[in-house]
Amino acid sequence: MNAVARGDDWTNRDYVLKKVANDGCDLTWASDELQNNREVVMAAVKQNGNALRFASAELRHNREFVLAVVAEYGDALQWVARELRSDREVVMAAVAVYGYALEYASAELRNDREVVMAAMKDYGGALVYASAELRADREVVMAAVAQNGDALAWASDELQADREVVMAAVAQSSHALQWASDELGSDREVVMVAVAQYGGALLYASAELGSDREVVMAAVNQDGHALHYASDELRRNREVVMAAVAQNGGALQYASAELRNNREVVMVAVKKISSALKYASAELRNDREMVMAAVAQNGFALHWASAELRSDREVVMAVVARDGFALFYGSAKVRNDDPFFVWLEARTRQQKLWTVLTVRFYVVLFVKKLQRRVEAGDNERFEAAWVNHREELTVGVPECVAKVSFQHGWAACESSRKRLRVE
Repeated sequence: MNAVARGDDWTNRDYVLKKVANDGCDLTWASDELQNNREVVMAAVKQNGNALRFASAELRHNREFVLAVVAEYGDALQWVARELRSDREVVMAAVAVYGYALEYASAELRNDREVVMAAMKDYGGALVYASAELRADREVVMAAVAQNGDALAWASDELQADREVVMAAVAQSSHALQWASDELGSDREVVMVAVAQYGGALLYASAELGSDREVVMAAVNQDGHALHYASDELRRNREVVMAAVAQNGGALQYASAELRNNREVVMVAVKKISSALKYASAELRNDREMVMAAVAQNGFALHWASAELRSDREVVMAVVARDGFALFYGSAKVRNDDPFFVWLEARTRQQKLWTVLTVRFYVVLFVKKLQRRVEAGDNERFEAAWVNHREELTVGVPECVAKVSFQHGWAACESSRKRLRVE
């Protein structure tokens, strides 16, 4: 249903000012006269820079007005008249506050060194919108990668092979290594700088460096999962794998079969993260001490134990003493044959069902309250209803449930926007 059918008065200046203060893009419903009103349009743009698209052609061609707008909301440059996107002063004002506004500048200004440098002062990634000539300019690219290492992706092939440029890029962002030339991806010093910040950058290194013990050790010490990118030989190396699982137990999955059957290595892994038990050999998943170490940290690790140990009453008892819900990972035999476990399972199922029903009740209640608030709130948006009436709506609602309810409520209101007339 459009604005006229709803009975909204979009010719009333005060009414429109109130609406655009809440959602700048509501300017689209305003009368032609108000879309040409500086105060109304400025209020809309203040709330949302993209509201300038709904301003009159006259205002979008007005240099003085456009300068005032883009000086505050650089992204609004995309909605100004074409000739003003070729105006150096206007574009400089826009990129000074939002570098990516360079995208909307004329081709001539995207080849203007000073304009591009101004854009990259706080937005190195704006290099993507610079001319090919400036993306091959060493000083320009150095400025870009110093602010955002990943801007190396937009540099010329020649500069992606420039050691100093690449070193500056990976020092700012280890992910920039992926944009370096093959030659520099094999440069030990460059790769060491990258993996010292983020071990996973080993992915972008050459196969040769993936076999370099010192490089791989630096990577796994920062992120155990970097073991994934090490050579087969180093994934069979006990010291390297021990360093990896000590940093992140889940790295056990990348170890050789032999080391996944190494009791000491696996013990370090499961003590770091209990779910690492699933990567252990079948033999160690049947090791009582190993399983007990895993479930001592998280009862749900019982899921990865052997069938034999999931049928062991003592093991299952130790698990449920920590977390009753973990009982469901015990074997059917131990749950059905032991009177205690039969009782506990019934009690746990009841508790689980009660928890689900309680949360569901709160979610439904909360969403209905919020929908009624939206309906009664002069068509105000869902987010506004949440912000304005949060305290009232969450009375008696647990905080964790309120968060879930908000997510469900958003989906509910989105799916019924037409019925609720929330636009």
